[in-house]
Amino acid sequence: MKTIITALGNQTLNNELKKHSKYDVLEEDFLYQEALMEYASKNEADVIIVSGILQGDTPMVDFITELKNTRVSSRIILIVDEISDEDKNILISKGVFDIFFDQDVEISDILEAVDRETPINIEAQIKNEVKKRLEKENKNITDITTIVSKVQKQEVIGIFGTNGSGKSSVSVNLVKALSKQAKAKILLIDFDTLNGNLNEILEIGAIPQNIDLIMDEDKRNGLDFASDLFYKNKFDMNVLDEIIIECDGFDFLSGNTSLHICQNVLNENFYNCLIKCAKEKYDFVFLDLSSNIFLDSTKWALKECTKVLFVTENTNVCLKKSLQILDIAINFWNIYKEKFNLVINRYSQSGIDVDIFSEILKMKSIGIIKNNMIINTDSYDKILETLEFVPKNNFLKRIKRNTKMLASIVGTAKT
Repeated sequence: MKTIITALGNQTLNNELKKHSKYDVLEEDFLYQEALMEYASKNEADVIIVSGILQGDTPMVDFITELKNTRVSSRIILIVDEISDEDKNILISKGVFDIFFDQDVEISDILEAVDRETPINIEAQIKNEVKKRLEKENKNITDITTIVSKVQKQEVIGIFGTNGSGKSSVSVNLVKALSKQAKAKILLIDFDTLNGNLNEILEIGAIPQNIDLIMDEDKRNGLDFASDLFYKNKFDMNVLDEIIIECDGFDFLSGNTSLHICQNVLNENFYNCLIKCAKEKYDFVFLDLSSNIFLDSTKWALKECTKVLFVTENTNVCLKKSLQILDIAINFWNIYKEKFNLVINRYSQSGIDVDIFSEILKMKSIGIIKNNMIINTDSYDKILETLEFVPKNNFLKRIKRNTKMLASIVGTAKT
């Protein structure tokens, strides 16, 4: 459970975080720099969420630097009205990587930053590497932000929706499309904990390739083998390598088909361990979820995901089902509605207009797929536009493209 301190001068986010049982949130939201510093100097915290306009006499950059030095192991999430590139670079160099603008940030962005297992320090590493190369050539440069490759944003994406809408096929096709375009490590988990069948769509076996499973027939799959090791205290991120099935451009973890295991073995503690290990190894984790709202895995996954693609058809029956499912997810499970993005599968011209469908569900439409069995490039490209990923060979292309830019910037810095 992550310990969180908020210092925003406003109790709202503090109250929102308390809704999640996986967080241990300090009851008080701090109003002043001095009070936060005094508390942080005496108490451990996994995450400290701070406003850039927190009341106090110390300049913002100096205060955040001092706070980071006081709590070196804590992740600091900073929310600012504005910040100069120079100040931002200073904070990044101190290990403060999560900096958000107040007018743009959503609660879901904060939750994602809180849940991230390790700080994103790739950008700082690249900057340091470029700086070292320039210094080796006896060149000076004040700001190298423009030549840094885009940092891969980590996402846990749930594929959810109405029963029979073809969401599993959408999951497979979307992961295949992303793997061809993204410079990222991708894991697809069959998270239908009762009727997992993604391996059939992928046309592969459910048994992991790297190990011999000495287990009952109905447990011969990746998810159940992982749970078996979890209860023996033998599961970690290294074991995950052994139980995944390597596909073309992504990895796959096959799912459970046993009612007994679903009801009596799989639980939230196991799910938390599994996703923690997955986050340590993968940039994107896709969870293909069951439409069964009575499975605890479905509820857990919707809370854990940074984004949910809600797959359905534009028919009257599916609209009614969608409203019922979303009512439970949003109003009873307290899932943030901003997480949900609408994907219309098996689109029918005689069905409900997509804009009307989207308006009734109060959900942004990000994709229309006419035939879910075929990877329609345009349809899936539009969905991929909503994900932040680094295109393949992006960094090398940027280095080549910015050779002249580097010379120009260095020349400017010298003058």
